[in-house]
Amino acid sequence: MNTIHRVGLTIAGVVALLVVGGAFVVQGYTGAKADAARAATAQAAAAQQTASPTATTDPSLDPLTVYVEPMPTQPAVAIANPAPAVAVSRPDPTPVQPTDPQPTPPVIHIIVPSPSGYGDDGGRDD
Repeated sequence: MNTIHRVGLTIAGVVALLVVGGAFVVQGYTGAKADAARAATAQAAAAQQTASPTATTDPSLDPLTVYVEPMPTQPAVAIANPAPAVAVSRPDPTPVQPTDPQPTPPVIHIIVPSPSGYGDDGGRDD
């Protein structure tokens, strides 16, 4: 592959990445604007409902406070009796020369002629 092809492929990959990323940004922006519009509409509707002269005593509308107790910290484990040290024996670093080197195997050339009629005429001009 030529250098110009690699550059073109790289540019195409970056453009594809930017297009997909841009689509996600636009989708998030439009979704946020729609949520903001929905919230503004709901707030305006709630403002109109609370303008009534009688207040509601419905307990389901009161805010609910939930207290979460964090999980207790696990106690630290103290090692009372460590394992004994293990002695590792290492092999002798001197290289070992083979006593009987293997002879080089003979090279076998196999020539298989192509079957006639398949377009390979061996370079002959007929």
